[in-house]
Amino acid sequence: MFKSYLTKIIIGCFCVSLIACTPAYNPNLSPAQNQQQQRNAQYNRTLGEGALSGAALGALVGGLAGHGKGALIGSLGGAALGTGVGYMVAHRTEQQQLQEDQLNQQIAVAHQIALNANADAQQASQQIASLQNELANLNQQIASKRITIKQYNNQLSHLKNQSAQLSDKINYYSDQSRQMRQYAQVSHDQRFEQNAQTTDKAVDRLKYAENILVNAMNNQPAG
Repeated sequence: MFKSYLTKIIIGCFCVSLIACTPAYNPNLSPAQNQQQQRNAQYNRTLGEGALSGAALGALVGGLAGHGKGALIGSLGGAALGTGVGYMVAHRTEQQQLQEDQLNQQIAVAHQIALNANADAQQASQQIASLQNELANLNQQIASKRITIKQYNNQLSHLKNQSAQLSDKINYYSDQSRQMRQYAQVSHDQRFEQNAQTTDKAVDRLKYAENILVNAMNNQPAG
């Protein structure tokens, strides 16, 4: 009887492992929904396997001590213990997966910031020649007395605004780069460092554009 009972438990473990296998990819669901479905299946499988494995071990120990009745009592106690252990393992796995998701989200944000910084630097490089031409035209007009000092300063305010915007972007991306490196040290994930390096290169290009514009504005003709 003990062998028969133990055999049934072992068969049950095998059946649970088959039933709780990883579900097939569903094209009607989003990638995130498919991932969540697989994680739910893994969570349930861990619980089920823990319970049945505990039951099998409890039945074995109980059977050796008290034959059939001992096997029944041992399987019940083992199932409870196995379920508890399975829950702990499943919960820990779930928490690790959530932490991994959060890490990937932070890396995605860092990557987007690096892309934005590169795009802003590219735009600044393209605009700086136009701004230089605009300033040169203003200088010619004030030198030939075609505009007054007041008119000159009014039109120059646009260039000053452009310079201020460049300064704000430099400060923002420099701060983001520092945060990326802090995340890299805490998480030991070099993807943060890679995005920080990309952001730093963009900041250098923004600083170069800002310096050109500031130097040009500092060389204003005397009124």
